[in-house]
Amino acid sequence: MTDSGPTRKMTRAKLVVLGRDNCGKTAMCVRFLTKRFIGEYDHKKEVTYRCLKTIDKELIDLEILDTVNKCVGPAATSLESSIKWGDGFLIMYSVTDRGSFEAVSRLKRLIDHVKQTLGIPTVIVANKCDIEGGRLVRTEEGQALASDLKCSFFELSVADSSAAVEAAFAQLVREVRLEFHKHLLAMDKRSRMLQVRHALRNKLTRSKTMQW
Repeated sequence: MTDSGPTRKMTRAKLVVLGRDNCGKTAMCVRFLTKRFIGEYDHKKEVTYRCLKTIDKELIDLEILDTVNKCVGPAATSLESSIKWGDGFLIMYSVTDRGSFEAVSRLKRLIDHVKQTLGIPTVIVANKCDIEGGRLVRTEEGQALASDLKCSFFELSVADSSAAVEAAFAQLVREVRLEFHKHLLAMDKRSRMLQVRHALRNKLTRSKTMQW
């Protein structure tokens, strides 16, 4: 994340899309970037997309990392590197795949562990809600999990709606912005405290010099 000098606005954000294979991660990224839906993907490597988007009337340069499923084994180290890189996270699961839903908690714990803090901007997205006949995860389960993990929650169909996809990404950007401004305020507070300490130290030094 960066700011643009005196305006102190967040002009760039790095977002990471996580989740099991076949839950729709790449389709969601492409839908957000192009508004088009492409149903079948078969990529074995991470892909980073870059785009300029206007969200809440502010232009932002986004880098979006579309990860592959590598939660276990040696590749898990690479996943940790991806998490270190990101400012915000979108964790996806498919309502037709119970295993992808169960992976959400593990991924959120990994984010918290790698970042060494709580409150990292994270949005949980349940995909494929258009396939009601194959649903294995109820909406209420997703909502309850998101509440427990203190994350925003969206249930949508990447195939059916680009607007829903944009809403999920926009929410994540808002949360990243909020953390960015919290960080600025904390830095300002620390700077003011250091200035006060420096002034007091100088005052005490001058007082001791005058006594001599």
